[in-house]
Order: sequence, then C-alpha cells, then structure tokens
Amino acid sequence: MKNVFFFAMFAVLTFFVNSCDTVSTDPNQLGGNTDVGFTDVGDRTGAWLQFGDEYIYQKDSIVVIKNENGIVTTFAMFELDTADFRRIDTMLGMQFLSSSEKYNIMKIYFSKFGATIDTSDKKTVKITSEFRIRVTSEGIQDFFNSGNNLSRPFTLVKYSSNVGDKYEFTDMDNKKITREVVYKSTDNDYEIGFFRIKVMKIDEIEDDPMYKKITYVANHKYGLVGIIITLNNNKTVTLSLSPANM
Repeated sequence: MKNVFFFAMFAVLTFFVNSCDTVSTDPNQLGGNTDVGFTDVGDRTGAWLQFGDEYIYQKDSIVVIKNENGIVTTFAMFELDTADFRRIDTMLGMQFLSSSEKYNIMKIYFSKFGATIDTSDKKTVKITSEFRIRVTSEGIQDFFNSGNNLSRPFTLVKYSSNVGDKYEFTDMDNKKITREVVYKSTDNDYEIGFFRIKVMKIDEIEDDPMYKKITYVANHKYGLVGIIITLNNNKTVTLSLSPANM
C-alpha cells in the first residue's frame, strides 16, 4: 500500500511539473507556453518601414500559415513602388551601382532569410519570404543562421534576460554571432502606434559591408515589435511591427 501511495504522489508531481511553464537558464533553450496570442494560424501583423522621416506602411503584410507546437511558419510580403525603391537605394548608397551589382548584393541577404524579389511589374517591386521561428511565452528563437535547421535554434530574445546577458551562436560558416541585451525598460517608454510599452533591446553586431548592427526590439506580451538596422553611414532603417494581439 505504501508503494502505491508513493507512486501516486510521484505521478501527481510529475503531471504538475510538466503542466507548468519550464524556465531554462541556458540562453539557447526556451521553455514556456506556446499559446502566446499572436501566432495562431491566420494571425496577421502590420508593418511599416521608416527611413529618416519617411514611412512606408505595409498593412497586414505578415501572416502565420502554420504553428506546430510553437514552431511558427510565417509568410511575409512587402510591396514597394519605384519611388520607395529609389529611396532605399540611395539610403543604402547603392544608387550608383549597376543592376547586376545590386542584384548580387541583395541575393546574399535574401538567401539568408529565404526571401525572393519580383520585379516583373515595372511599377511595384514585391519582396516575399517564408520562414520559421520558435515562439513561446519565454521568448523567440530563429533558424536563419543554421540554414533552417530546427535542431539548432538561435535565441533572439529571452524575456527573463537582463542587460549584459548574451546569446551566442556559431553559424554554418563557423562564424560566431553574438546578440547582447543592451536595454530593458522599467516603464512603458517605447511608443508603437497608439501604445506605449515596455521593451527589451538586443544588439547583434557583425562585420558586415552594409550595416554596423541590428537592434531587435521585443516585448514579453507582443513579441518582436521592431528591428532597427544601423547602416555603415550611420543612417537607420526601422521596421516596426504591430502584432495581431496589439
């Protein structure tokens, strides 16, 4: 009878532990709940690009097409008219390059993010991408640097992290990439749309010919809400995101 009692207690405790959100101390391991409020199939995220004082709005341009226990497949499409494309060209300092040179540069970046560009319409350029990320209540991970290998996630943000914490990863070319938490709000100090929210900012610094660093802006409830790219000419390009549950 005693053995039965202890077995029953063990079963109850095991169920309780497995039912709770798990929190790992390893920065490249995420526990947590996969029901986060903005990754259901069909959920759409609005986006807008900012170049200096200019904005390019992309309504509901990012949509969730699959969610398998937190592995979220997302389809994104951005449409830019020729004027928008010229502004981007100028900001990136590529306006004097030939079409083939521009294409070769874009091909490098687009291949990393699984993106394609359609220039068949002379008035509108379409950029599309389908990619997978892992999203839980504990944070977000991507697979861009592992060639979409789901067994090798790289943490984008872990909400329990503090300023100075780092996420490190070695990519397929044996290059080490480091992301570091550089800011964590104590108040609702980040403005997005009509909201002010608490955020974390994570810097990724690479030796890259186009940019100095990428700053990811994330919120524990809404996930990734912004990406700020600081170019080598010190200009910034900002992609702001408005998730489905905002």
